[in-house]
Amino acid sequence: MTDKSMDLPFAYYSSVEKAFCTIDVRGKHNTVRKNVNTGMIYTQSEFDSILPMFYIKQLLSDTRFPESINGKAVNGKEARKKIFYLSYNPTEKRSPGIPLYSLLESSSGRVKLKMPGDVFRINSKIEFIDPETNMVIRKKSDLFMKAFVHSDFVFPAREVYGSSFTRKAYDEGYLILDNIGQVFHLKMVRGKPMLKNIGLPKDMKVAYIVRMEPEDKSFYAFMFDDQNRMYLITTDGYRIQELKTPKFDLDTDRLTVMANPLFWTVSVISSLGKESYALEAQSKQLVDSISLMLPPSTDYVLSYGLPFEISFTSPNSKYVSPIIHFAKVGVLVTNVLFTILYCFLMYYRQKPYGIYSLIWIMLTGFFGFIPALIITD
Repeated sequence: MTDKSMDLPFAYYSSVEKAFCTIDVRGKHNTVRKNVNTGMIYTQSEFDSILPMFYIKQLLSDTRFPESINGKAVNGKEARKKIFYLSYNPTEKRSPGIPLYSLLESSSGRVKLKMPGDVFRINSKIEFIDPETNMVIRKKSDLFMKAFVHSDFVFPAREVYGSSFTRKAYDEGYLILDNIGQVFHLKMVRGKPMLKNIGLPKDMKVAYIVRMEPEDKSFYAFMFDDQNRMYLITTDGYRIQELKTPKFDLDTDRLTVMANPLFWTVSVISSLGKESYALEAQSKQLVDSISLMLPPSTDYVLSYGLPFEISFTSPNSKYVSPIIHFAKVGVLVTNVLFTILYCFLMYYRQKPYGIYSLIWIMLTGFFGFIPALIITD
């Protein structure tokens, strides 16, 4: 994915207009806000009103938040509980991390969450460690290990998904992927372990999970499978609900979800541009879509001149390593021209050449043409 995707317009589904609306920044003092279907251009204040769920804070502050939208009663305070934002970047999946986790108390009876003072690690077993002494807390480790032994969890654990931030309304612990692909929910309730198998369908293979604690407590996480499909793990008995998304590659594309009580805007940003779906909030059925594509690449040197390019960084990873970017199929035409030029030069210089030199240039183009000339000379 390229940085050009940052120039794409912002897109959000309007619950008032029932259409996608965009914000296109075309300069320091030139921002265009419009309805994609009608082409209508709006002022900032007008735009606030047609996107009441996105500009809810401003509208509540101005006492302009509507009492109903398209005949449906809405309450600003209650609506804010169902508004959240998810952003997935491929770098998250590849980022290195320290496999130590803090398990917060999920039912302390206090308003503010508090760090537990210890951390746990889980591989072939679960162990809690005192960070100050670096010693295993045996009593707590044995208590939690007993819960795992009495479950159908298969060690070693593959992945642990969750966060130990205390700046959230509540804590639901972690989702843990075991050695055979099962997903378990682990949290601490009044000092004791709560471990449940969420019950994945047998043919589902989990690729990645994004844990969240939404204010309305309606779900535990977003989950992606090995077919790049996205699901919601709900708090309704761990019911798994598939969510429609534009074509998506977990390893290369960004994904965002902007949710409100009426509609969810799901966007996929790739090297080709942005595609967005509008889903009805309750049923998650697709109601509208929009495509905002980038113009075709003008990097003709890489596309048709050079067979490949090597770089050491990628917007999809935080690691530094050699990455080969192959050119388009059209580069074969350029390679043929280099091969013909080589034959002409050898004939003009009356120097012999072998079939292997021609094959080498056909495969490598310019990169093989120059060494072949030097070796011949």
